[in-house]
Amino acid sequence: MSETSPNKKNYKSLAILLIILVLPAVFIFFLMTGETKHKKLPIMYDMRMEDFDPSFVEYKGCTPNFIDSTHRTTPFDLTNQLGKEITQKDLRGNIYVANFILTRCTQNICPKMASQMIRVQEAFKDDKDIKIVSYSIDPTYDTPEILKEYAESYDADNSKWYFLTGTEEEIFEQAKCSYFLPAQKKDSYVNIDHSERFVLVDRKGQIRGYYNGTRLDEVDKLIHEIQVLQLED
Repeated sequence: MSETSPNKKNYKSLAILLIILVLPAVFIFFLMTGETKHKKLPIMYDMRMEDFDPSFVEYKGCTPNFIDSTHRTTPFDLTNQLGKEITQKDLRGNIYVANFILTRCTQNICPKMASQMIRVQEAFKDDKDIKIVSYSIDPTYDTPEILKEYAESYDADNSKWYFLTGTEEEIFEQAKCSYFLPAQKKDSYVNIDHSERFVLVDRKGQIRGYYNGTRLDEVDKLIHEIQVLQLED
């Protein structure tokens, strides 16, 4: 019976090591240059789409904000957690994720949404063109000072993640007419109706997707689709 030489053993070990190291890299390269590169996200509320009914916007009691046949998020002038004025112009040219929060909500969906949004922040912490916008749906309580404390509790990057407050009219208008999300206040903050969805907006202010902000798989999809948008011209 012949013995395997040390050199052959070394070559075999090296070949196995190369397979282990190279195959994942090839797989990632395929994803980035194949599916991700050629995938294109739909543009929501596009009048050129056969199944889009523009009366949907009017039914919401909103004035359509169509530019080049597509709805764009509407102008606003609000205040962030640092007391700085933030307007629509601060977001144009950036990809961003929007949602609606209230800091007094400590049960059910709110902590889940915050923890999932942290994942988005961490996934793109080195990408200056990716922003997060959390509008307070409880703005009379959520002053800039309160929002600053809230942001600090989640290690939010103030240059990337804006927590915005203003008047109730301004915030509810953004929810209903800019993002077409439910927003309703009855008798107290406990009964404020707001959505758990995250909204993906492109550099032109066009809505490109909605995601359940309490679900890991949905936020995984969001992170992937942000990468898809980054590859768009």
